[in-house]
Amino acid sequence: MKSRRDSILILCIVLIAAILAGCGAAEQRPALERIEYTNLNDSGSRELLKELLSEIGVSDERIQGFFRRVGRFNDSVKQEWLTDGFEEAELLYTKYDPYAMQDEWTAKNGMFPGYNCRITAMSLFGDFLSVSADSQINAGEDVLFVDEEALKTDPDALGGSSLADFRALYSSMKAEDTTEIKRHVQTVQEEWASRGVIFRENERIHLITVFFHDKPTEEESLLFVGHVGVLLTAEDGTLYFVEKVAFQEPYRLVKLRNRAELRDYLMAKYDTSWGQDTTRPFIMENDSLMAE
Repeated sequence: MKSRRDSILILCIVLIAAILAGCGAAEQRPALERIEYTNLNDSGSRELLKELLSEIGVSDERIQGFFRRVGRFNDSVKQEWLTDGFEEAELLYTKYDPYAMQDEWTAKNGMFPGYNCRITAMSLFGDFLSVSADSQINAGEDVLFVDEEALKTDPDALGGSSLADFRALYSSMKAEDTTEIKRHVQTVQEEWASRGVIFRENERIHLITVFFHDKPTEEESLLFVGHVGVLLTAEDGTLYFVEKVAFQEPYRLVKLRNRAELRDYLMAKYDTSWGQDTTRPFIMENDSLMAE
């Protein structure tokens, strides 16, 4: 009898240890330290992305326009600042000084600000997005004011999408004064629905949106799109994240194994405030919180 009790006790200890080990493994997953990326400054990476976009169903017009803008940017800055094909680097490392790169861009393009993450993502993803025809949002002094200045100069930069579509997707949203991410996700979903924003499901292309929570005054609480890019899935399951880092910073194609790596990459760049009374940045995949 004692031997049986001892055996049961040992089995319970083993099971508990296994459960704890499993939980610990999930919690202790090593954070991503290095990435593999390209600035699309070589023919090999450009062809890879062109073929991937085409087989997924992005229109030729959007693809050609995107690569014209890539070429314009890369031709405006020093070549040693850009990758030669895919390269590995630490998460936050860049081969360039962003201020020097901005000076190079301005020297060749004047006061035209260029193209940022929001314009770039809309130009590539617009075929998989629809917006209600009666959606009318006046962005005013919203976070989009520089975007709209760029689009006045080059309205074709959206690849065929309209300014109304752009505003419906990206204009800031009134939010609750809370740090609960689930509440903010619900706000985004309800606000997009009220604006008539609908994502057309395609398993191989998704919009990845990093939302920021801001309280510009004691009375105001807002959500806005701080960064956005397009996630592509190759036939072999490899993930590629397409982004324009900033107006005067390069285009990037980042190669990833899973969404946990994408989260690490984005949060390392944008989750930079601690102890604030606002929500940490959160990541939407289309209109749902991105799973890890």
